[in-house]
Amino acid sequence: MSAPLLSVRDLEISFRLGTEETAVVRDLSFDLGEGETLGIVGESGCGKSITALSLLGLVPNPPGRVSAGQILFQGQDLVGASEEQLNRIRGNEISMVFQEPMTSLNPVYTVGEQIAETARVHFGSSRAEAWDRAIEMLKLVGIPSPEQRAHNFPHQLSGGMRQRVMIAIALVCEPKILIADEPTTALDVTVQAQIFDLFRELQDKIGAAIILITHDIGVVAQMTNRVMVMYAGRKIEEGPVSGFIRDPRHPYTRGLISCIPRLSMSPSDMPDPLFEIPGVVPAPRELGAPGCAFAPRCPHAMQRCRVQDPALSRIGEGRAVACWLEEEVAA
Repeated sequence: MSAPLLSVRDLEISFRLGTEETAVVRDLSFDLGEGETLGIVGESGCGKSITALSLLGLVPNPPGRVSAGQILFQGQDLVGASEEQLNRIRGNEISMVFQEPMTSLNPVYTVGEQIAETARVHFGSSRAEAWDRAIEMLKLVGIPSPEQRAHNFPHQLSGGMRQRVMIAIALVCEPKILIADEPTTALDVTVQAQIFDLFRELQDKIGAAIILITHDIGVVAQMTNRVMVMYAGRKIEEGPVSGFIRDPRHPYTRGLISCIPRLSMSPSDMPDPLFEIPGVVPAPRELGAPGCAFAPRCPHAMQRCRVQDPALSRIGEGRAVACWLEEEVAA
């Protein structure tokens, strides 16, 4: 079996809050193989996006830092790598499509100039060559009349087109890993479907591995090979997408899936109101407290859950879960 393209081991990301430092991501380990699509799922505040930023060395410091662990990309540890080393990897080997294109694109430069800049920085292309590459990328991501659109500023494009421009920037150098952080937020379902079709086509074309960060279970079922569920900065379940959908093991995962209305239900069978997970994600200052972080919201919580944090245990081929209930069921 070949070595994974990316291997994260015991990652811990800490932020200074006042006079104290709090770990917002803890004991996180996962692998990503070539050509694989990994979905990272969880509510806002669970640590998905900051984990993605850590892979590119973009955790804002201060107040944040990678305080422990390794991020091995093709055997090279990116934790502690110099800014020069990271700049060679960012955009070239690992690219990221950020959540909100209107705040990620520079409003005073045309979209063509912003795409061309990546080609000039990483390939040393001339201005003419980089501009031709920008038009080629706009055509690749399905933007009509790319020669004209390259001269547009971000505010002159629709939300779907701006997202396509972000994807074009991320793919200029044909990276080995593409990180997509909520790439279809605030887009209508038609544009969302087009973006995901584009991801599949581009993955087939350049063979990139994809890390897809989302809270949308439908997107996970449609797009990913494997899923990692995060809660309060920890991985609590992982496995192939088929098992994740059909047989979720962690109560939090079951809650996420139960929140989805099903088209197969008749209106009379539809619960009113729809199921929701009670409570809220713990605040950063509450992370690291004794016991399972999900226990205050869990309908199956036992006394053990409130005093002892469950370790991640294997429950089958490629599957793992961190839950005392699973151990009780197995016993």
